[in-house]
Amino acid sequence: MSLPPSAPVGELPRSSLLAEVDVAGGRLRVTGRLDSRTARILHAAVSGLLLTEQRRWVLDVSALTVTDHTGLRAIGAAYRRLLRHDRRLTLCGATPDLQRVLTRLHLGRHLLDDDPAEPVPA
Repeated sequence: MSLPPSAPVGELPRSSLLAEVDVAGGRLRVTGRLDSRTARILHAAVSGLLLTEQRRWVLDVSALTVTDHTGLRAIGAAYRRLLRHDRRLTLCGATPDLQRVLTRLHLGRHLLDDDPAEPVPA
């Protein structure tokens, strides 16, 4: 049996998403492509966040590529799930395109940091 070719060192496979959680810092960093194949990874990461006592979360999307509507819906669903459990989610590192789309969907004022000059906890 042969294995599928692996991605070069330092690169994620084309349809992968990596979620790193810093519970003490209240930070979730997602890297890769958020689409219909990988949205479940973000959903699972948010499920883990809900098991913590942390009330405020920063979602670092600086290394994230949102490739379809399912990816956008996954971000909105993450926000709503945390909100239903009395948690807050703020995005940092969003590209101008992602910021525009979130603003058009009326999520920008809820998810995007109001003061970009204010440092985000590491």
